Amino acid sequence: MKETNHITGSGVSLSGTPLPLPSLDGKTFYIKTFGCQMNVHDSERMAGLLSEEGARPVSEPGEADIILVNTCTIRDKADQKALSDLGRIRQVRKDGPESVLAVTGCMAQREGEEIFRLVPDVDLILGPSQIRNLIPLLDTVSRDHQRVDGTLWPPPDMTTPPALRPPGITAFVTIQEGCDKSCAYCVVPSTRGAERSRPARDIFQEAEELVSLGYREITLLGQNVNGYGHKGDSSGASFPELLRRLSEISGLHRIRFTTSHPNDMSDELIEVMASSAKVMPHLHLPVQSGSDRILEKMQRGYTLETYRQWVTKVRKNISGVSLTTDLIVGFCTETEEDFRQTMEAVEEFCFDGAFSFIYSPRPSTPAHAWADTPSREVAVERLERLQKLVEKQAEARNGKLVGQEVEILVEKWDEENSMAIGRTPQFQTVRAHVDAPSSPPFPGDLVQVRITQASRTGLRGRLSPNA
Repeated sequence: MKETNHITGSGVSLSGTPLPLPSLDGKTFYIKTFGCQMNVHDSERMAGLLSEEGARPVSEPGEADIILVNTCTIRDKADQKALSDLGRIRQVRKDGPESVLAVTGCMAQREGEEIFRLVPDVDLILGPSQIRNLIPLLDTVSRDHQRVDGTLWPPPDMTTPPALRPPGITAFVTIQEGCDKSCAYCVVPSTRGAERSRPARDIFQEAEELVSLGYREITLLGQNVNGYGHKGDSSGASFPELLRRLSEISGLHRIRFTTSHPNDMSDELIEVMASSAKVMPHLHLPVQSGSDRILEKMQRGYTLETYRQWVTKVRKNISGVSLTTDLIVGFCTETEEDFRQTMEAVEEFCFDGAFSFIYSPRPSTPAHAWADTPSREVAVERLERLQKLVEKQAEARNGKLVGQEVEILVEKWDEENSMAIGRTPQFQTVRAHVDAPSSPPFPGDLVQVRITQASRTGLRGRLSPNA
């Protein structure tokens, strides 16, 4: 078994001389990703770093010299999925000293060296903020033949690593990392660190390069995107200013962003969303609970009335806006009355969609030690009621679009069924039949579609040459 290395450098020797990086020419790598869009893009970044050094991706872990399991830890279920997959991968990984098994992401950051005990075959651990150290960390593993806990390395500067993205016309762009909020249930501040904003010039350069490569829509990512510019070198740009300047890029059709925090909403952001044709009218604004008592216990920092005021402003000023949210049921001390207030809030706000979950206690969070959570049976029953209401609302709202024309950005062409597949500005998925398949729209085209069918999960329509 390899020993554990506690090196705390970042790719240089103690004398300051750069360490020789490994030659990865001819090496293969496999990445398994769990969790959010940030994790998906982190995996794209790691793939880009490896590819730049000469390695190539493979589709099966048994074919890979380097295996990375990029983990999520937002709920216990995410931890268990990752550990289960690691157990499977251990059975098929290559033998030999050149084979490396790495655990990356939020669970790696939270657990640290405990990962070595849970999965003895692991050679390398690194958290989200150490991604830019991936290559020198791999060098340390292979050079010293020791296990390395990369979470002990200092976070590098927020440079722009290359990304190996799947082909398409949509792309993720990280603008901010970490979170300074203190929600009682959330592990993100301890796994992704304090808020840091990327330099605005780097974001513009990346967006322009993406457009030159054929991408037509970007999604700006961050734990708290509308907190962009509060900390870090944003070159003085606020989040609304960043959106304005990105809107000036020729060839970029659409700009999306996620996730926003109610405490960092601003009238300026609403004005930009209302005035820019490129910033899409879709806002993901987590409310989490409809009970002020629970919101206070969650340490969310706002009341339902504050949230209501922002929703009213958003819907008054942004034409056709879509509002989605996050909801937690079964939080500590939640009563049936608290849950009833959440249901009433969902009825009132009539969300276009929601990610809803049962509260999962997370180590290192204030709420982890709190008692008096509802029973699992009660929480499951509440979640089912909540999800049925959200689904009913989404289906009703989509149903109102039948007979109307909407614009979609074509993402795929289904030749077998003569279908253009894309999304509305509000982020609804549309499958549109094309009457003249000999001249179909191309991915990246903006086309008009008349909606003919609707469900809670998507829309169907028809595109014709005269549409």
